[in-house]
Amino acid sequence: MNLGMRDMGSIRRWFSTLLVLVGFWWLFTTWPVLAQQRPVPQLLSRRASAVVVDGRPLFDVRDSGTLTGVERADTVNRVLVQEIEQRGLNRNRVSAVTIVEDVTSGQLTLRLNDQHLLTITSADLGAERSPQVQAEVWKRYIDTALIQAQQERTPGYRSQALLFTAITLGLAVVGHLGLGWLRRWFVRYLTRTVHATAPHLEGTLRLISQMAFIGVQSGLWLAVFIYTTDLFPLSRSGRYYLFRSLIVGLTTSIITLGERGYSVLDLLVLLTLFVLLWIFSGTVAGVLKSRVLQMAGADQRVRELVAVFTRYVLVLLGSIILLQIWGLDVSSLTLLASVLGVGIGFGLQNTANNFVSGLIITLERPIQVGDFINVGDLQGTVERIGTRTTEIRTLDRVSIIVPNSRFVDNQVINWSLGNPVSRLHIPVGVAYGSPVETVRTALLEAARRHPDVLANPAPQVWLVNFGDSAIMFDLLVWICEPREQYRIKSDLYYRVVESLAKHDIAIPFPQRDVHISGLEQMMHHWAPKANEPVPNGQKELNNLA
Repeated sequence: MNLGMRDMGSIRRWFSTLLVLVGFWWLFTTWPVLAQQRPVPQLLSRRASAVVVDGRPLFDVRDSGTLTGVERADTVNRVLVQEIEQRGLNRNRVSAVTIVEDVTSGQLTLRLNDQHLLTITSADLGAERSPQVQAEVWKRYIDTALIQAQQERTPGYRSQALLFTAITLGLAVVGHLGLGWLRRWFVRYLTRTVHATAPHLEGTLRLISQMAFIGVQSGLWLAVFIYTTDLFPLSRSGRYYLFRSLIVGLTTSIITLGERGYSVLDLLVLLTLFVLLWIFSGTVAGVLKSRVLQMAGADQRVRELVAVFTRYVLVLLGSIILLQIWGLDVSSLTLLASVLGVGIGFGLQNTANNFVSGLIITLERPIQVGDFINVGDLQGTVERIGTRTTEIRTLDRVSIIVPNSRFVDNQVINWSLGNPVSRLHIPVGVAYGSPVETVRTALLEAARRHPDVLANPAPQVWLVNFGDSAIMFDLLVWICEPREQYRIKSDLYYRVVESLAKHDIAIPFPQRDVHISGLEQMMHHWAPKANEPVPNGQKELNNLA
């Protein structure tokens, strides 16, 4: 099972590396010259604008003379909208686009019901196309779009589109519910399977599977949205202009650095590159830690340190390379980086102190994972040593995150450092008059019967003090499990009480004897007066009282 877990971890790391490399390849091939101005898509360029009918782009027209592509396309779109409205009012209306040659310029023009649409210019010609061929292609596109727009406004088409919409929505609901049931079944199956083979991957695989199913469900509803909005001219037009506005917003320059403007899409791609760089650096550091350094026999904490240092170096170098490729002059940001560095240095002074302390702990190794330590008022087992903090689990099973600087600046008791054998002091008080040899024998019997007390060094009993109410002894025992010292102390106290009772030795409690000086003279002085007769009147007064 361990071999399978290692294989799965290796496959997961290599798959992550491959995914990151593919992501970098895609981004760099999609954006081949990041440092130069990227060509703007024809749909959004001022030199090319689309002729659109009911949200369907037909073709692009470009700048010609004093008219821009946007102005020429707006003229065509306005005439086509009017024609569609006229056909909606008069369904028997028949009109077609005609190709007419301009007598003055000799250029071909497209006309609709004697209304000028556009002139075919050299800028509009496609590859190896003559003006006549280009005009006929555009004429065919416009005629087909007008006929289709007229058909989509008939009652029969609307009823059919509504029926298709209802069927599509019903199937989408069934598919969504089915995917939800399949997701729950797959997660339960995956949990049972992975829990038996690779429990450390259970949470990650469950999250990936749930996100995958949620992505499929979202894709299903996105496809339904695109299909249903494509059935109706009005919804199709709204979708087209919505997407167009979104693309324009993403590709419009919002900031300018140097000689280049950057859009929201540029910033998103740059952010994606940084995320991929972070994942790539983490994958490389993980492979270095789990493969190379482990095969070299390096200590776990040394592997952690080298992995963290490698990741940060890769991120730093990769960030500089990305910014250079993206067209940013890194040298121009030196002053800004210096100012930010000073400000961040003051703000993160404690963080830097903890980071350096983590390096000192890693190199000097005063504490290690699994050590039982005391630092300040905290006592527990070291669970994890990070670059900035250390996790300590107390005897109450409470995890406490401690800054690394506390282990460098303060006194630390490491019960596990070197030889874990340590000595416990068990103070015991017995009543005055108890035979001290019998007390010593009773205490040694209690210590020797405990299984966690070492026989060598042997337990000892010292008479340490004469207290106010007891003779004080100190039972000294040696143990090899410092984290169990409180349980062992409790067990020893139970055994001490039992052993002292067995030998009839009393455990005293604090008590005081009060001596009043002159008490006997006072009693002799008042005793004769108590025997004198009392007058009758005084007796009556005493009785009344």
